[in-house]
Amino acid sequence: MKEFKAKLKEELRQDAPFTNDIKQRILQPKPIKRKCNWQVVSVSIAACFIIGLMLFVEFSQKNNLQTASQQNELLPIVDDVSSLDVIEPKYAHLLGEQWMLHFLPMIIDKEATITYGDYIAFYGTDGLVVSTVLGLGNDNVTMNQGQILVDNTALKVHGLNEQIKNEDINDPFNNSYLFHNWGTKPEPFIDKSISTKEKEFVVYDNDEGHTIMKINEGQLVGKVVGFQNFELTFELTEQEQQVFDAFKTDYDVEKLKNMTPQAITKMFLLSDIEKDYETYEALFTTNINEETESVRRYYEKTKIVRQELFTEKINRLIIANLFAGLENAEFEQQTDTIGVVKFLSIEGTQTELRMEKNAQGIWQPAFSRGIY
Repeated sequence: MKEFKAKLKEELRQDAPFTNDIKQRILQPKPIKRKCNWQVVSVSIAACFIIGLMLFVEFSQKNNLQTASQQNELLPIVDDVSSLDVIEPKYAHLLGEQWMLHFLPMIIDKEATITYGDYIAFYGTDGLVVSTVLGLGNDNVTMNQGQILVDNTALKVHGLNEQIKNEDINDPFNNSYLFHNWGTKPEPFIDKSISTKEKEFVVYDNDEGHTIMKINEGQLVGKVVGFQNFELTFELTEQEQQVFDAFKTDYDVEKLKNMTPQAITKMFLLSDIEKDYETYEALFTTNINEETESVRRYYEKTKIVRQELFTEKINRLIIANLFAGLENAEFEQQTDTIGVVKFLSIEGTQTELRMEKNAQGIWQPAFSRGIY
């Protein structure tokens, strides 16, 4: 019997080759469980939270920059402003597509959220000013040859994401600052870096050159959210309109012979509104002298800007504001060939528009409205 049992055990070992291995594993001592150090876990979780928060803030800021670059820059032109807050700033440094409306009354919202590229009104050393927001609280903002960097990220609002090359200084389509060159010589870039705290903003400044400056919330008046509309106060009479339509068929100035200087001035401005440059140029004086050549040079310099950046709606708004009162204009002849169309502007100041008489005895405009 003992021999039988021994033989059976031997056969079982041969049929189950992994039995010894399994037995060894079962008999191995179990590993000792270590107690968890909750202080280490807490520190690790806190560190992960802080890193995540930093990444979120950085992403949010970059997202704000992207959102600002994609925002609609065109502010509405509002007819009824009776219940709105309207301001007339002393200076307005607008770096967007409606920069040419810088002199118009503006509508503000005192409670609106402010972001990059917005226009805000604030009190500066010279009174009420409107400028473009280039930095918010806790930002580090740098101007470098016209490029605006916010925490080393290029701000893409209003085309400010790249440095202005020297060859582009006088190019209206590659230099967003060009329209603040009120003199004949381009103004320099005054490079600067500014760090802000909470409730501070960085805005564009144009005191002695193109640069940036810091203001605080205490100076803030509000965000510009629109412009006040103005309607034309002058129009052509039925007879004047008929003559104007006939003139546009062949630009024969003889057809204007019986028109007053005031009527011809209105035709000139209406063609400007409608971006009808062929008619505009046909109405301009044919006299050649130092004064008329200066106006011609200015017109040629600004012609591409008129064509590409001004719309009929913007033209109408600007001319309605600048030439309000023209319907009551008088003509004053000063010499045999020079005279002025005179009227009181909307601000109550005297406005004079130069006219020159050509060889046929017809008065023609010898002026151009300011573009930049």
